[in-house]
Amino acid sequence: MILEIAGLSLLLFVAVFLLVPMFRSSGRQALQKQWPRVRGEVTAQRVRMSGNTGFPEYRVRYDIDGRAYEEYAGSADGVGHTHYDIEYDVRKAVDAKMARRPVGSHIEIRVNPANHAEVHLVERELPARTLAYVATAIFLLFFLLFAALAFGWI
Repeated sequence: MILEIAGLSLLLFVAVFLLVPMFRSSGRQALQKQWPRVRGEVTAQRVRMSGNTGFPEYRVRYDIDGRAYEEYAGSADGVGHTHYDIEYDVRKAVDAKMARRPVGSHIEIRVNPANHAEVHLVERELPARTLAYVATAIFLLFFLLFAALAFGWI
């Protein structure tokens, strides 16, 4: 009986551990969809390092509300590429990604209306809320199935 309860508790912990970031991401996506989209010009590129994780960023010149700005824009989800500092395929992938947006090109960004210096790239993202609901349903199904098997309801 203790093992069954421990197993179900572990399943619940894993579910919460995985689902909370998904729901947070869905909230961020919903909020940032309301931000205005602006076309800007790439003036520089960099890979910002944090430990051995590289975050590709583009310095973008853009106009909003009649004022000119120039800020670094990166991925809205804040995910970087690990092991960028090691000779590895990740470096090639990041370099290829950055080559698609060379200096002088124009890109779409989203600008925070409350702080025009906060910008993120417009990227195609998976619908986090839908994924979170599907994952929740799957975890609930497994939880009910394992509970039924563990406590002899089936």
